[in-house]
Amino acid sequence: MGKTLLAIAGCVLLLGAALYAADDETIIAEGSGEGANPEEALLAAKRNAIEKGIGTILLSQTEIENFQVKRDQIITKTMGSVKSYEKISEGKSAGGYYEVKIKAVLSRSSINQDLAAFHILIESMNKPRTMVIIDESNIGTAEPNNSAAETAILQFLKDPYEFELIDPKASAAIRSSEEKMANIAGDAAAAAQLGSQNGAEVIITGTAVSREAKQLSQNLGGMVSAQADVTLRAINCSTGSIIGTASAHAPMVHISAATAGSQAITKASQKAIKDLLDRIIKEWQNQQNNGVTLSLTIAGVSNFRLKNDLVQTLTWVPNVSAVHERNWDMQSKLLMVDIQYKGNANGFCTRIDGFKLKSGAGSIAVSGLNGLRVSLQVQAM
Repeated sequence: MGKTLLAIAGCVLLLGAALYAADDETIIAEGSGEGANPEEALLAAKRNAIEKGIGTILLSQTEIENFQVKRDQIITKTMGSVKSYEKISEGKSAGGYYEVKIKAVLSRSSINQDLAAFHILIESMNKPRTMVIIDESNIGTAEPNNSAAETAILQFLKDPYEFELIDPKASAAIRSSEEKMANIAGDAAAAAQLGSQNGAEVIITGTAVSREAKQLSQNLGGMVSAQADVTLRAINCSTGSIIGTASAHAPMVHISAATAGSQAITKASQKAIKDLLDRIIKEWQNQQNNGVTLSLTIAGVSNFRLKNDLVQTLTWVPNVSAVHERNWDMQSKLLMVDIQYKGNANGFCTRIDGFKLKSGAGSIAVSGLNGLRVSLQVQAM
């Protein structure tokens, strides 16, 4: 019990000058951070503010003997819950990196229940541009101009979440091509490529189908009952990876079968996109907590010793939390590596360009950047 009280007292003394509870729902904390660019520095400052606010949250826990474990759990749970912030100062550090100090308002509520916090999260993710393409069949009619699902999804993302959306005209042009729709139907990589070609960082694809429920319609006195099923998936256009999937079912009744089907699709789409948004938020929160996954292609890796040297060197780069070797081909001299980086791709490139190899036998140069894919090459001393 004595250790518990000491932990509480130490936490309060450490954090008292930096934060206070504004009310029952918010905490105000100052945070500072450093990064290779302003966005990274701001992200680090937000994380620092969250860490300083953890002490207040810990005081409400029934067991806090294992302070470090609780602290890490709460960082993971609350990172991204910055409702608003103001910059106190910003500039360059002695090492040439960006420094930012902020005063942040932190919310105790879950980010997907706090619209202001969600806007901060989107800002932290640099407002990913999102494209929506849905293959829609309404009461047996599959026409390119069927767009009830897309309209409902776009409206949901725009108001109130303020997503940056690709012009629906681009989606309409793709829907008119059976070949393109067939390509993206089951191929996440093809969908990601199509999204990238239209300037999207995230593409939402899926199907929307409505059918007449004839047995139910017989008892509705001239009205028609329609049932709709909508399936969605969100794909990262930079990596081709699936962020999340969701599906929903909804019925509607109308005197017109086509209208009933369209309205059912709209209702099911609203339910599905709400579910999918929770998965997108979880993925983005994970990136804010643990960093983004960057896919590296390194040229000039001519031997096994150099390959190992490069993998070890990457673990030394600041903000790199994990390194996963995927493939090395001695003939092409290409090494494929995935890393977890607490920042953004531009920040990583700033840090890695000119970085010396662990062995001292050369350095690493940036030769290309496309979304979350980074091209590097080994340079001899």
